[in-house]
Amino acid sequence: MGIKGLGETCVRQRNIGFLRQYGASCFRLIHMRSVRLPGYEERHPQKRPRTAVGSAGDKLCNSLSRSRSTVWELARCNPWEWFFTLTINGVWHDRYDLEETYRVLAKWLNNYNTRTDASIKYLIIPELHRDGAVHFHGLCFGLPEEHLTRFTQEDPIPRRLKDMLRSGHELYNWPAYAKKFGFVTLERIRDLGRCAAYMTKYITKDLQNSGIALNHHLYYCSKGLKRSELLYSGEMKRNLDHPDFSNDYVRIKCFSSAEEALPYFCDDMEVSYETGNSDSEGSCHAHADQPQRHVSADPGKQSAPHLYREAEGDTRRPALRMDQPQCDRRPQQ
Repeated sequence: MGIKGLGETCVRQRNIGFLRQYGASCFRLIHMRSVRLPGYEERHPQKRPRTAVGSAGDKLCNSLSRSRSTVWELARCNPWEWFFTLTINGVWHDRYDLEETYRVLAKWLNNYNTRTDASIKYLIIPELHRDGAVHFHGLCFGLPEEHLTRFTQEDPIPRRLKDMLRSGHELYNWPAYAKKFGFVTLERIRDLGRCAAYMTKYITKDLQNSGIALNHHLYYCSKGLKRSELLYSGEMKRNLDHPDFSNDYVRIKCFSSAEEALPYFCDDMEVSYETGNSDSEGSCHAHADQPQRHVSADPGKQSAPHLYREAEGDTRRPALRMDQPQCDRRPQQ
């Protein structure tokens, strides 16, 4: 709804950044050229005409983009332990019916958790064989290793897997799943970042020809998985150099700590992080709504689990507080 006399500069914010945390050690700074304020709409938005084909194509592209983003976020924010590939035995189940196959699989996993006192959480992406039969790739945690058995060269497995064993990979079988559904392989995750990127490769435009994209879910996941956390948003004061991704509307760059990203919200100056006994002349502060979470200034605490401390009971002066930054320049010499 429009407001008389209110210009576009009042409705939109320019040059806005969002700092989000993904898991323990991944921080993304997202720089938006323009963000519309909540509660406002354009009076006479220009709508381009759409044909039926164009509309379906737009929906597919948007769906693929959202799904890739969500899969990467879920893969990055949770403590996954295993990467797995699940196949379906066509004699036991209708592997050409994706929804029914997943329904049976999800029910079996819930029963397995109850029966074995496990707490398996999963992220699953369906993929179709050339003949249309479904199989799954995914990540999970909470599956005890004692429920698995390690594959050996003597097992009747494909040559590709035997080659992986010879090259030093450790591959596991899940006997309970194999007895119910079919062949399965699991491999312990060594690099969560690379694994998250690898998972997104299964969500591609090839799904347009698979029959999954517009008629089925592109991924399935357990309830209660962790998502990214917005740490800070505000006007960007410094240029985001060498972004990992950029287009006409957004620039994105990843950091290993919040301290590396927060100076982009301050004026282009030398920024120092204060502790309770600091006598630094230059500093960058940010203030937050309650409850507050503070970024530690201790240079020896760079790993993500030590980045934050709770405000209550902490007598030290917080180095940074998340909200709109107030940057103090060094005095002129």
